[in-house]
Amino acid sequence: MHKGIEIDPALAALIRHMRAIDDYRQIFDRLQASWDTLTLLGQLSGGATEMSGTRSAFETLTASLLAHLAAETRDKAMTDLRTKAQNAIDVLVRNLFERTADIGFLAADTDIRELLEQPESGDEARAAMQARFRDYVAKYSVYSDIILIDREGDIRARLAAHPATKARHAIVDEALSSTGAYVELYGRIDFVGDTDALVYAWRVEDAARRPLGVLVLVFRLADEMEGIYRKLLPENDWTVLGCVTPGGHVVAGSCPIQLPVGLKIAPAALSGRDPVLRLGGRQYLAMTCRPSGYQGYMGPGWIGLGLVPLEAAFEQGEGEIGAAIGEELLASVTSRSDLFSAELRSVSRQAAMIQSDLNRSVWNGSIRQAGSTEANAAFSKILLWEISSAGRKTQSVCDASIGDLQRTVVAAIMEKCRSCAAFAIDVMDRNLYERANDCRWWALNATFARVLAAPSTEGAKTCADILATINALYTVYSNLILFDANGRVVAVSQASEAHLVGQVLEAEWVQRTLSLRSGQHYAVSAFEPSDLYGGASTLIYTAAVQGEGTGRTIGGIAIVFDSTPQFAAILKDALPADEAGLAMPGAFALLVGKDGRIVSSSDARFPVGSQSPFAVNPEALARDGDVAWIRSFDGKYGAVGAAFSKGYREYKTSDGHEPDMTAICAVPLGDVVDAAATRPATAGSGTGTLSSWRVPDGVSAFEVATFHIGGHWLGVKARDVIEAVDVDGLKPSARKAVDGLLAGYKLHQGQPVPVLRLDRLLGVASAQGEQPQIVIVQSGGRQFGLIVDTLGPIPAIAASELQPLRDVTHKADVPALGVVATRDASGAPGGMLVLLDVDRLGASMSGEAAQETLIRAAE
Repeated sequence: MHKGIEIDPALAALIRHMRAIDDYRQIFDRLQASWDTLTLLGQLSGGATEMSGTRSAFETLTASLLAHLAAETRDKAMTDLRTKAQNAIDVLVRNLFERTADIGFLAADTDIRELLEQPESGDEARAAMQARFRDYVAKYSVYSDIILIDREGDIRARLAAHPATKARHAIVDEALSSTGAYVELYGRIDFVGDTDALVYAWRVEDAARRPLGVLVLVFRLADEMEGIYRKLLPENDWTVLGCVTPGGHVVAGSCPIQLPVGLKIAPAALSGRDPVLRLGGRQYLAMTCRPSGYQGYMGPGWIGLGLVPLEAAFEQGEGEIGAAIGEELLASVTSRSDLFSAELRSVSRQAAMIQSDLNRSVWNGSIRQAGSTEANAAFSKILLWEISSAGRKTQSVCDASIGDLQRTVVAAIMEKCRSCAAFAIDVMDRNLYERANDCRWWALNATFARVLAAPSTEGAKTCADILATINALYTVYSNLILFDANGRVVAVSQASEAHLVGQVLEAEWVQRTLSLRSGQHYAVSAFEPSDLYGGASTLIYTAAVQGEGTGRTIGGIAIVFDSTPQFAAILKDALPADEAGLAMPGAFALLVGKDGRIVSSSDARFPVGSQSPFAVNPEALARDGDVAWIRSFDGKYGAVGAAFSKGYREYKTSDGHEPDMTAICAVPLGDVVDAAATRPATAGSGTGTLSSWRVPDGVSAFEVATFHIGGHWLGVKARDVIEAVDVDGLKPSARKAVDGLLAGYKLHQGQPVPVLRLDRLLGVASAQGEQPQIVIVQSGGRQFGLIVDTLGPIPAIAASELQPLRDVTHKADVPALGVVATRDASGAPGGMLVLLDVDRLGASMSGEAAQETLIRAAE
């Protein structure tokens, strides 16, 4: 229990930080006090409607509403936190997956092996190897150091300056004896530095597979994590992201003050059972995420951590995105959407039902007081209007609170789509960064250069073996191809593609590759169908192979990116997810080229090569940044996020190549509906103004019981009305009425009363989503009912204000006495009221349907 609200115990530590919930609670408390007063006055007056049931129903409803709002507010915050923490750890794991392949290939590098095969390496050989390491890091800038160690632990060469000449850490022995593909270690290593480092090690072997030594790559973890966090967290975001070991040691954090590296967090706090984490004297909303993994690789076992201070966790609101959502658009988006729990949707329906019952009760009370001149009757009328006003205010606050949450949730989904699109394009940029690096580095392999300079069958077989070894490590390629200066294929990595050997490649990228004059440059094909990829569309990255010591291009290497599954995996991981981490219903993601054609799609409705369903301006995205919109597609509104490629490190930022891809993520929000069809009637609906509309004393007047059907304001004289009842229990007619005008029979005071479908008689459309009412009227001693959408005010009308139908239309055969152009207390137009003739309506129950509708006659 929190301030009179019965809540889930899991919310107890959170709800006091939800300022918006507390604000609404105070408003409801004030309204409840009004209900108490009105209930007491109703009992004292004796003539007003009994309000204790309505008061109790609203009290129960508002408590339930606040509890559900608190739960939805928590879930929204947790989902946002999960998205950021999950993206951070998944981006890191994908990056580290590439490192596990790098160490395997680099350890097999010809120059590295040859250096270790020499008993001693002089200064010249050491300098040459250091230059080769610099060349490698110039392409793979994710490494801070490369260290080559022989079997005795002597450091034979390294990239970074360090006083150590011998490696004594156990990682050397483990790499020499391990049967695994690599050794991954995070910790303090004597020959690396005085702080914890993430390294990858693997043994270097001779031709007979005997160990010669160990190669160690030192990953630039702090630099990489800083870049990941910078992309995920805007400047004004209170969120703190981190990466922790299962033992609770912080490996990296986005804020060195709140989450410094080396901080120890109790492992129990990372279990996820308690959403509140106490850290450094401050309370945080916390979310932990295990990595999703990539091609079976789960990373070093680290956990993604998301934190946001409790005092700010629920105050971020919908921001600029929410402010841009118009009221009508929001109503359309949320009118037929499953954005909220069934419980919260039921609260909204219950509020409407309570208000409908209240309106009917007040309306009937006003009917009973109609025509009375007693002082008590006048007081009762005023009290009834106040009761009605209190009901409207209560439901208005219910609607406003749910509406605010709807806006916030829709904005959060839009932001999630934008975030997921940014994640997808970032992962794609990082993926293709590796491809551009791989081809350039492999082109430097000394064996390739020697075989191309002096071709031989045995040499070609050796190259094929090397390519096959590389392809086994780098599973993102469907084939690796070595070709000579004439474009003739010398070797391939896949035995199934051996038929390519000897063929001349005719693609335009071949000549572009052979014209490259530097090992720092690469070429890439357009995303288009290729015979090298079974006729499907893909990207082919290439680099020139230069002769040893000559710098002359003697061939090239082409790597065929396995784009279909690789892009599909990126999009699958980028799908917007709910608080359980599952893809939201109907969510899909696309990669789109600059020409607007789809490069990859997670949804079969939008195949590769077809035009994107969303028009995107890449230049605007590049200039203004990632965006989020609400767009319509396939008859639905959807939250859509889009992000244009920004490159990664040197890739497409300073390597001479331009970004050319957009990622789009979308989530359906609800069916596209005509807002006008669902908009409630406005004509004469301002009961507050009409209640104060008075007819001067001595003026002949009558009271009108009004109601609405669709957008039309109609009424009958109050003296002809018995009461309004709900539609429950309406029995269909045993006989078929003319044109279906007879809806059935309603048991009223023990007698079956025929009920007329007034909308069909008048030829107007009923409003959708309303709670229908039946108005029981009498004519000539006979009772019958009229189905209406909602009940309206019961104003007094001066007889002189009623205009006969002949004054406004030439139609005569319509069931109406006339029309009234009403005005409110200030004299402003209050709407056009059509006064129906109950005698003629009664006649229609047994006669033929009217030939002309009232609305057409009034036109």
